[in-house]
Amino acid sequence: MDNLTMTQIDMLYMLGAPCTTARYSTSGKENKRYSVGILGAGRIASSVHIKNILRNRKLVVKWIVDDSKDALANVQDEHLIFDVPFHPSKEVDSLLDDKSLDAVFVFTPTSTHADYICRSLNKGKNVLTEKPTGSTYDEIKLCYETAEKNNKILITGFQRRFDPLFQDIYAATRNGGIGDIQMIKLTNRDSPKPAYEFLLNTGQNSEGCNIVSDLAVHDIDMMVWMTNGELPESVYTIGHIHDPKLKSARQPDTAVVTLKFKNGIMCTIDLSRDAVYGYDIRLELFGSGGMASGESPRRSTSVTDAAHGALLRQLHHSFPQRFEGAFESLLTHFVDCMDGKTKPLITKEECLLVANISEKAVQSFVEGRAVQF
Repeated sequence: MDNLTMTQIDMLYMLGAPCTTARYSTSGKENKRYSVGILGAGRIASSVHIKNILRNRKLVVKWIVDDSKDALANVQDEHLIFDVPFHPSKEVDSLLDDKSLDAVFVFTPTSTHADYICRSLNKGKNVLTEKPTGSTYDEIKLCYETAEKNNKILITGFQRRFDPLFQDIYAATRNGGIGDIQMIKLTNRDSPKPAYEFLLNTGQNSEGCNIVSDLAVHDIDMMVWMTNGELPESVYTIGHIHDPKLKSARQPDTAVVTLKFKNGIMCTIDLSRDAVYGYDIRLELFGSGGMASGESPRRSTSVTDAAHGALLRQLHHSFPQRFEGAFESLLTHFVDCMDGKTKPLITKEECLLVANISEKAVQSFVEGRAVQF
């Protein structure tokens, strides 16, 4: 077996023959497994991230931190991880002192991101965090400067960049397939409506616009990615509160963000907190040489045609189902960065631009006017 060529070994694999010889030679970090800690065991962490981390053969979970006993119990029951120790947040510093720990995942509330990220980076850990990196532009800047100072990896979880549909559209913008971009249209309609506790407490302040600062940041990131980091010229945000329970917090549940660029590109983002028909995420780029677009995938591609008409399947219920593969690919990308195979796809400059645009869009809504950059 040791004298077989690479082609012969590949053929044996294809035929299902047993083969003890390594299929590809590996060196350095290829065979390394990374010890990781998880900060936060809430809804997104439990339903998406922890599952993927446990599945990844390169990662070994050493601990999970959360102050909610209910959240920890839910994680234990859902993922059957009774051998992983759970800790309260007051023990984070001592946990980060562990020199064998390679990386930390930050899935806590946004208001705590910057603190946990910087503490982890300063202790020599690589970090993957849920979006946004911090609550403000200055916090995000500090996080990335801390990563640079410690020569550590920091990746913000804008998972749409790892979705095949959006990657295809991005490729069309890079290979000249649609010419010069002239218009961008993004649709982001959430499903199901988030809990009121979340909606009433998410955002920079009670007069903010969390449908932009929390929901639209993914669309803003897509716009930044598709335009290769182009700085807008102006932004104008309008919104309306349809749900009476949100009126006291003055938080719109529908909004439209319009942006204009110096090179002539115009972009619109339409947003809703409650699409009763399913999770609706779309993107369209119109250019001088054509158009690239992507519709919301459905739960199944099956179509039933009959005399009375056609029946399509529903859209995905929510983001864990729609972006299941993208979340897995994001995690793989983080591991590949630790292995030294690649550089982070999501950069400091892009995250800062997303934060800048988001803050200006919120300012536009609060002040009721277009805001210049």
